[in-house]
Amino acid sequence: MKHVKLSILVCVMTITITVHPTTTTAQAGNQRKPFLVSAATQYPFFNANHKEKPKQEREKDIFQWFRTISEVVHLISEKHYRHVDFPDFIQNALKSAVPNTDPHSSFFSKKSYLDAMESTSGKFSGIGVSIMSKTPEDNFLIIIDVIQGGPSDQAGLKGGDKIVEVNNESLKGLSSDEVINKLRGKTGTTVKLKVIRAKKPLEFVIKRQVVKDQSLLCYNFTNQGIYYLSLKIFAENSTQQTAKILSKANGSCNGMIIDLRRNPGGILEAAVDMAGLFIEKNSLVVSTKDKNQKVISSYFTQKNPVLNKNIPIFILIDNFTASASEILAGCLRYYSEKNQNNLSVFLVGTKTFGKGSVQEVVPISNGCALKITTMLYYLPDGNSIQAKGIEPDFVVKPKTIPEKEIQWVKELYGEETALKNHITAEEAAGKPAITKNKIVPPHPDEKEESKEEMAKNWEERHRKAISQDVQVQACANMINLLNIAKKSTPTLVDTRQKTLDFLKQNYLTDKEVELAQVRG
Repeated sequence: MKHVKLSILVCVMTITITVHPTTTTAQAGNQRKPFLVSAATQYPFFNANHKEKPKQEREKDIFQWFRTISEVVHLISEKHYRHVDFPDFIQNALKSAVPNTDPHSSFFSKKSYLDAMESTSGKFSGIGVSIMSKTPEDNFLIIIDVIQGGPSDQAGLKGGDKIVEVNNESLKGLSSDEVINKLRGKTGTTVKLKVIRAKKPLEFVIKRQVVKDQSLLCYNFTNQGIYYLSLKIFAENSTQQTAKILSKANGSCNGMIIDLRRNPGGILEAAVDMAGLFIEKNSLVVSTKDKNQKVISSYFTQKNPVLNKNIPIFILIDNFTASASEILAGCLRYYSEKNQNNLSVFLVGTKTFGKGSVQEVVPISNGCALKITTMLYYLPDGNSIQAKGIEPDFVVKPKTIPEKEIQWVKELYGEETALKNHITAEEAAGKPAITKNKIVPPHPDEKEESKEEMAKNWEERHRKAISQDVQVQACANMINLLNIAKKSTPTLVDTRQKTLDFLKQNYLTDKEVELAQVRG
């Protein structure tokens, strides 16, 4: 695969321990749910099509079932052979019950709430991973990604690893928040993890650190005049750093690639400010509505755009693009479709996650707290992304194959010399054949990375991965094709719709191509 020459514009940001509304990292608090199913399927008592009862009837039902709960507690207290600790009994019942209202709501016991507040105080550090959430019934927690250069990356953890134990404690019965609190701790302390990778158990001892989240990174494809900007999460300084890069891009940029893949969200206000770098001042970015469809709040851009309106923008999205990153992608495409300020935005990749809900953490009695979904986000066109996600304009699936895997395939199958009894290069030159015993390398799964490989500079690895990324290359190729069309046949691409039609006609992606058989 051809390597692309890249020059780097690095904007490294240090994130303290904060609670973001949509994601979980070693420093971030809330969680994401990997799969959404219909409420009626997951929760039999909830029927989305059922007409809501009047308030008086609902309260009557509630009080009737309070009596049943009281009877259960009384009978266990009077007749059960064991002495039951009822504070724990009730808290565990609530911990299991609340997630049934929706997968992002949860109950914090007094201890778990105190742990959560302590771990977000700034005195605690993490291990540098992004994870999928789990229900208390799940036995494991899946790592989505590791922060490059962070403690987990240095220790050898990888995306796709399943955490099954933390400090020799099984994750069964623990909520995502409780597991997160166990992963975080005082700077310099260690945490022991047992993970499953490719059906094999592995153990890691990781030293907690203040993780420098590489949340924003930019490369310049110097031969094409294309800027690649990766946003891993929306943090407080993301907009300021991005604005500086866009100002540099204005002078020499043919196109911009914004990578929101595996971006689970972050600070909503940061995403709104980010939108303001591209669209006109006072433009609506997103609204929140309650269950009665009443608008609770609306977010508008506050500043004039920075990026030159003539620069096309291709945004990379995937199934881990969630919440605030979905809002940014959907908002920019909406104003591009409205032809605001000649903005040209196209989405490339696969459908996004579809997390469009808002959670509030409310302290309640006995030192406990409730995290509850109270509102949904709505894009400027009035549509919600909840459980739907955003479809890309161009479907391009990831096709990255690890370099070791490529080498292994090449050695065994990918060249003439791999074939038994092949005519050698010496024979082709009229010389005696030199017989060599073929050394078959071990399959990549049979050999773990060496410490030297794991310690390789993360920046070098990231640069190489981006230069070989099929989805990034697809965006770059479409930008080049678009620029050729602008110079040769500008009337074919003078609107967004025309540009969309032109690129779909002339650039093949992963969408099925229509074929007609030709007979001789």
